[in-house]
Amino acid sequence: MKVEIDEITSVKKSLKVVIPQEIVSEAYIHAYADLSKKVKVPGFRLGKVPVSLLEKKYGPSVTDDIIRKLVPDYYQKAVEEAGIFPVDMPSFENIEAKKDAPMSFTATVEVRPKIVLSGYGDIPVPRKPLKVADEEVEKTLEHERESQGQLEACAEDYPIVSNDYAIINFDGTIEGKTVEGGKNEGYTIQLGSKTFPEPFESSLLGKKKGDRFNCEVSYPEDFQNKTIAGQTIHFDIEVVEVKKKVLPARDDEFAKDLGHASLDAYKVHLKELLLKQKENQQEQEQKKVLVDQLITTHPFEVPSSLVSHELQTMMDYFQNPESKPEDTQTLMKELEPLAARRVKEALILNEIAKQEKIEVSDAEVEDEIVAMAKRRGFPVQEMKQKFYQKEGAVNGLKSQIKESKALDLVFSKARFEDVVEKGEKS
Repeated sequence: MKVEIDEITSVKKSLKVVIPQEIVSEAYIHAYADLSKKVKVPGFRLGKVPVSLLEKKYGPSVTDDIIRKLVPDYYQKAVEEAGIFPVDMPSFENIEAKKDAPMSFTATVEVRPKIVLSGYGDIPVPRKPLKVADEEVEKTLEHERESQGQLEACAEDYPIVSNDYAIINFDGTIEGKTVEGGKNEGYTIQLGSKTFPEPFESSLLGKKKGDRFNCEVSYPEDFQNKTIAGQTIHFDIEVVEVKKKVLPARDDEFAKDLGHASLDAYKVHLKELLLKQKENQQEQEQKKVLVDQLITTHPFEVPSSLVSHELQTMMDYFQNPESKPEDTQTLMKELEPLAARRVKEALILNEIAKQEKIEVSDAEVEDEIVAMAKRRGFPVQEMKQKFYQKEGAVNGLKSQIKESKALDLVFSKARFEDVVEKGEKS
């Protein structure tokens, strides 16, 4: 086999491959021998059909079969011989194949860029002193009280005020016909939540249990639901019940219900929790600084195919299935720089992992799948099936874990520099 490499760019190669004549001829001999045993030609027994007749009738299809067999096989051998690492499927051109001659073809493929690591230790990273103010603890405490609140029914003559909860029946119509999705019974709405347009919510203020009334709501021309955009809906509304949220008292009993010895102990817990959240957030920001530095100090050309793959993954996540073509194009342009950055980050971190001999065990993959299932509220077994049944999913997850471990290593080697916030003394 003969291989000539033409460097189109630093990440795109053209390989001209020549397969020796003896290999090609042998492939033809075997192909026609097998064909002779399968096809029926009048006047000849199976296996005794002359090759000349087979060539005349099946020559082009035999050549196509041999090309499909030899080209991928020898492309892979050429790649290994050249010591390059393709990142996408190749395109094959200029394929020349004859029975008694060498076969040649050209393969064009994007390859993994060569990254020469210049140093990833002792990168300066800013570090802010972190603290939790008493006001933050109080705000979190009140939020928890709000989440633990219970809805209690109000007296029948109680008039609805803002933040109350009303259980209502309603029927929205246009010219006497109920709008699709515009009718509901036993619907709970909190006044002030802006779940419904302002005229609808305002009409409930001051109403009492058992009241029946109506209101009209005009929707703007650019309203997202095109069925009712630019139209006025007539709503018939009935108040079934009125409820008010009653919050638990700020006392030790409230703290004990949440698993803490006292209210003071719960506040200490909240302060530690908030501090940990700030530490995690700062760590993520610091890791972004590290990645920015790594990208800046390791310039290299990025294979366009990898960026395209990453961009498509991002589009699958962000794109609205109902988006207009022009909106899709705009979103792609906005996301492309981020996709390129992600590819650069992954390539650099994988190179660091390679140099540091970082490996990922099957147990680590299993642990991550379990953790993902818990974060998303999925049954663990169902999450495992999603990964192990989808081609490439496990290897993709393993790469992510490896990149994360490499970034953790870089983070552990960083040089943290304390910074003082404005208004604070150093």
